[in-house]
Amino acid sequence: MKKNMTMHFTNSILLIMIFIFANLSLMAQEAQDTSILKTHKSLPILNNFRFIPSDIVKDPFINTFIKLNAGSGIALDLKSYVKNLQGEVIDTLSGDISYLSGDLEFQLAVNDWLAFNIDAGGSGRLGSNAYTILTSGISYQTTFTLGGKIRIWQNDKMFLAGTVEYSSSEVALYSIYDFVKEVYENGGEIDTAANSILKKETLPKAFFNVNYAYAPADWFGLLGVAGFGFIKTFDTVERGNYRLGVAAAIDFLNVESIHFPIGILLSARYNKYSETGSVAENLVLFGFRIGYTGHKDFDIGIENTYETLNYKKSDEKVKAILTSFKMRYYF
Repeated sequence: MKKNMTMHFTNSILLIMIFIFANLSLMAQEAQDTSILKTHKSLPILNNFRFIPSDIVKDPFINTFIKLNAGSGIALDLKSYVKNLQGEVIDTLSGDISYLSGDLEFQLAVNDWLAFNIDAGGSGRLGSNAYTILTSGISYQTTFTLGGKIRIWQNDKMFLAGTVEYSSSEVALYSIYDFVKEVYENGGEIDTAANSILKKETLPKAFFNVNYAYAPADWFGLLGVAGFGFIKTFDTVERGNYRLGVAAAIDFLNVESIHFPIGILLSARYNKYSETGSVAENLVLFGFRIGYTGHKDFDIGIENTYETLNYKKSDEKVKAILTSFKMRYYF
């Protein structure tokens, strides 16, 4: 486990170093502060501070863009229960689960106070050893989201918006253990048990949010989100959910004596229940993003997220780490 965790952090640091050094070749072409980036495009700028986009705490700005995310991660110390074919737990082991994720989003600003967005994405996971594959299965998920955003209030330093989103996720879980157990219980009848190897379910989710941005200085900004909604997780009934998040960012392009077009963002969010279909609760998600802030057309960066959650099956805390490449192009 420690080896996998060390390798993941090493790869993340390497990607960040490559990202920083790649920007050195662009320095001569860029501005010495954010003011020159104010063009006809509606960039996320308040008080001359350029906000770094975050998927953990989304910004309230009304603009038109296309966004691409691609990432990979690992869930650490997932408890796996070794069961006999009567379903009785005879041992407990721990293992890791690897997963991949990606999504594509388009947001359209109808005017300066209203925007709509559409998002499509997917993810998949696989256990790292025989026990996590057998007990946790192999799963994949595809998600389609529609949303809207309306400006509530704005001045030179603050921006407040209300957002609504509805998504539908198709989740599929291959459970080898359930299949073998069904064959055993049916006296070796494979055809009857075939239906138990794959479980599929459509999981709806709806959220209403208030999103906030505040830039007290041209080099520092804050994002916040508070939301309430309804969600259905795998093999459970629909129930209420809420999210609370905050993010803080620094743009070194506007820091005196530095003027380097790199920004960093720290974020945190709490959810009562998982938003991805997992039967988990009390999720705490932390993020660290480093991004390029010197171009008038796009935001590009690398974000590491660290998540802790409680699986109801085991009452154990599970830790997950994800590294993602993120790019947003403004129109």
